Amino acid sequence: MTPASVAKRSRRLRVLMTHWDGSGNTPPQRALARELNRRGHDVHVLSHDTLADAVIADGGKFHALPSAPQWNPAQPRTNEEEGAFVVQNVVGSSAFAADFLAVRDAVRPDFCLIDAMLISTLNAAIERRLPFAAINHIAWNREGACAGFLNSIMATLPGAAAGSTFFDLLERAPLVLATSYPEFGTRPNPASHIHFVGPIREPVAHGPWPRRSPDRPFVLVSLSSMFQGQESTLRNICEAVSVLPIEVLVTTGKGIAPNALSVSAGVEARSFVPHDAVLPSVDLVVTHAGFGTLMYSAGAGKPTLCLPNGRDQNDNAARVEALGLGRMLPPDATPAAIGSAVMDMLGDESLRAASRSFASGVSRFGELTHAAELIEQAV
Repeated sequence: MTPASVAKRSRRLRVLMTHWDGSGNTPPQRALARELNRRGHDVHVLSHDTLADAVIADGGKFHALPSAPQWNPAQPRTNEEEGAFVVQNVVGSSAFAADFLAVRDAVRPDFCLIDAMLISTLNAAIERRLPFAAINHIAWNREGACAGFLNSIMATLPGAAAGSTFFDLLERAPLVLATSYPEFGTRPNPASHIHFVGPIREPVAHGPWPRRSPDRPFVLVSLSSMFQGQESTLRNICEAVSVLPIEVLVTTGKGIAPNALSVSAGVEARSFVPHDAVLPSVDLVVTHAGFGTLMYSAGAGKPTLCLPNGRDQNDNAARVEALGLGRMLPPDATPAAIGSAVMDMLGDESLRAASRSFASGVSRFGELTHAAELIEQAV
């Protein structure tokens, strides 16, 4: 380490993070907040009230949104209702951008970290030439439906965003931290200010998962930690796996109570289990194709059966198939179709080999230290 880098590391920075409670986007940003806190920096976080306790637990100082409407991802709503709120009050929200600028003026940070989904906020930071990094937690896929959705919002915005695409806007940011593996994008951008730091998080020591039937294949079912209208899909999955000669762990998240599911003796339902605690023992992951779950599964070398339910999940599931790391079914697939796919995938040695090969070439826990160093070097 050079004297200059030591000096940068020893300087205490004030960092303002701005994000929203979108479920899968928060784990890598929370991990980064904890790492910056461990390195002696003051971390301030502007977000929805539902994350206040988490911010404080991570060692940060929480700032409530002065004017932008609140959001609770655990509240039941249709995909259409969710989409309308996210468009108006998160991605393209002038109120969110104004709240960011107001809190920035009050905090006077050395550097800002902005969730890439907050397009209006990114736009404001670029126009004012603020020192910041965009945290991109979706696949670098310019052709996907998710990019098309974000581009349609970009078309309605003024200023730096006018006439641009979502990924064009990221290329105008001074620094981008992509919390993904580049292989999950279709055309990763090689620009020098864009860094793929992987699914950044801290390794946590766990004992071996207590297997109930160690002589049987082990399947993890995890659709989403938040409500996404996934109950009927989850019920079909539970019906499918309950009659199979396998051991199954189902995590339901905040939106569905475990005791609301009808499962057999071979299926255990929990509200939450840390994925890193159970993945080493798993043979197959059945998922909604949320990006975080896919990154964790791929990094651990586990094949995935994807039943995408909206957001960016169809793009993610298509990429899993293209990489040879899993298969995709529609969210309304019948229990018979799900059961057949599960058993077929458990017997597919080429699928397991491809998943192990992918994991051998990536960092399972991402590059959290490197991500923090990039921020320190950027100040």
